[in-house]
Parts: sequence; structure tokens; C-alpha cells
Amino acid sequence: MRTPLDVLAGAAESDSIVPLFVHAHPDDETVQTGSLLAWLAAQGLPVSVLTCTRGEQGEIVSGVLPASTTADELVRVREAELAHAIETLGVAASYFLGTPPARAAGLGRRDYHDSGMRWVAEGLAGPADIDDPDTFTASRLDDEVADLLALIDRVRPTVVVGYDRLGSYGHPDHVRAHELAAVAAEAAGLPLVEVASDPDTDGFEWFDLSDRKQTVIQALRCYATQLTVVDDHIVHVGGQHQALPLRAGLRVKADRVIP
Repeated sequence: MRTPLDVLAGAAESDSIVPLFVHAHPDDETVQTGSLLAWLAAQGLPVSVLTCTRGEQGEIVSGVLPASTTADELVRVREAELAHAIETLGVAASYFLGTPPARAAGLGRRDYHDSGMRWVAEGLAGPADIDDPDTFTASRLDDEVADLLALIDRVRPTVVVGYDRLGSYGHPDHVRAHELAAVAAEAAGLPLVEVASDPDTDGFEWFDLSDRKQTVIQALRCYATQLTVVDDHIVHVGGQHQALPLRAGLRVKADRVIP
């Protein structure tokens, strides 16, 4: 029976598997790929996660934080939530884009801000009306690629793992994270393994990772500001329900992105 290791090893054409996951905001690593991360970590793989923003625009579950919480305090809370979830999943290392070592050589720290979103259709997000040149989507892709390449040079992954072109549910930061992962992986000569946004999308190989269920639930509960877990569902701050992420659809991206 094939496992995610077969996909990652086949993509890298190597028995040595060092995956680097690229995610947009704190909680995405768990909501989108929690069971996969936990499963890979349980196999003893040195898994790393890069988070591109600190989720500054995320809504907050009512009553979790004081009404007086400042923007800077919220950032610190979301950083702490991410750190606890990463530890729970067993991930070896976590980084923020723009913060060394995920920063181009010779440059000081740069924070890429959450670009925000608005719902444009059921289950589909689109751009928000935010006037901030430091958002992830307003920043130059070339700068972001240089930062990710600096991390790749440090971590030496054998494979990059990221969203497919739909970016899970269309959030602009997720779509940009896909573009970033694809361009940087190709520039570094690394394969990109995409995670399916939709279970009906053709071309993905699916894996049941439900043996990691309890670990995923524990990691999700690290994000008290963003969601709650009810039975086998995530209830997001906006009221949306989502099944626990216990299956993963993977495929190796084959088409080139750099002319």
C-alpha cells in the first residue's frame, strides 16, 4: 500500500526525505495539513513549516481575548498558538517568511502582513479592500522568493509542499503562497508537491491519515482564537463547519512556472 512517503520520495527521486511546507497564516498548517504533518513527523522525518504572515486580519472567537487586545498583542498570541500547534504535531522546525533565516542575506527582518479576505461566493474567498503595501499579496513576489530561497539554502529540503493553484478556498494569501512555493521550488531545483484543495479535483493521490486524529484535534485546540472543535468538525470563527483534516490529496506539480 502506498503512503505519502512514496509521493515525497518519488518527487525528490531520493530515499532521503526532508519536507518544507509553505503555509499562509498560523492555523493553516493544522487546518489544511495537520494529519499529514503529524503522520510525517511520526515517521521520524525532519519536517519544517514556513508561515508567510502572522494572521493579523483573522477574526477572533468571541470571549477568548479581552476587548482591549491590541494589534501587537494579537500577533504575539497568534505566534504562540502556532508554536504550540507545531510542537503538538511533532514538526521539527517553524519559520516566518521575512524573519531570518527566511530572509535574503544582508537584509533586516521584514513582516509580511495578512492581506485579509472577503467571501465572494459560498466557500470561496476573494481579495479584501486593504490599503497596506506590506501585505503579503501587495509585496513583490521576487522579494518573497528571495526570502524563501534563503531558508531553502539553510534547511536544505528535498521537497517543497504547498497548496495547489486554488489555494484551498481561494484566500489571496493562499494563492500567493502557492505562487511563492512554485517559483522558489523551481528556482532551487526542487520538486513541489501540491496539497489538494478539493476532494473532487483530478490527478491527486489520496491517503487516509485518520490514525493521527487525536493529535490533530489537540493541535487544532491550540487555536482558541480562531476555531473550536465539535465532534469531528472544525467550527471556524465565522461559523463555517469543516470536517477534520484526516485525508490528504497529493500530487507532484509537473508544469513549469519560470519561463
